[in-house]
Amino acid sequence: MVGAFLCAVRNSRGLSQQALAEISGISQPNISAIERDRRRPSADTLNRLVVSCGYQLAAVAGEQVVACPLPRAGWFPDEDLPARLPGDPPEEEPVVTPSTPEALRARIVTDVLDAARP
Repeated sequence: MVGAFLCAVRNSRGLSQQALAEISGISQPNISAIERDRRRPSADTLNRLVVSCGYQLAAVAGEQVVACPLPRAGWFPDEDLPARLPGDPPEEEPVVTPSTPEALRARIVTDVLDAARP
């Protein structure tokens, strides 16, 4: 299910696997394996791929939304990000920040992945 999700996110921005690899720094064969559900990405890898497509990974439970922190390692320059589209949600400060305990961040991303399963 994660593979179909990533493929849909990538296609929504009109990116090829190779283009996503160049933006994210994750190899095209790894992206292909993730999209075919042959490899399960770590939470950090999934977040990096989603952010590379111009989205932010978030857990949603009813009206509560917890956004995963955006990567801040400088692994791609701003100009490589896809342009924001008219229907994109407004940019908001994440509820979870780098100072959030690692165990809580891991649990939140796991909850997001679990919610994506049928």
